[in-house]
Amino acid sequence: MASDKVEQSLKELENKRKNGEIGSTEFYKGLLDILELIRKELQAEQIDEKLAKRQTPLLLTFIKNQIKEFRNRGN
Repeated sequence: MASDKVEQSLKELENKRKNGEIGSTEFYKGLLDILELIRKELQAEQIDEKLAKRQTPLLLTFIKNQIKEFRNRGN
């Protein structure tokens, strides 16, 4: 099940961070990898209009914030 795979990846990443095996940058990049897993799984799903409408504001907020951060770093 996709949700189990993603959840396990997150738990492993969080444990590495908690145990001091990785720093903040590695943790951040690992979270981005997990977002990629989620993206792949969601694109393969049939998502109904109700779910899409409910999730869109969250994605817009994240994307707009990342664009702002890129700009602040000169990218």
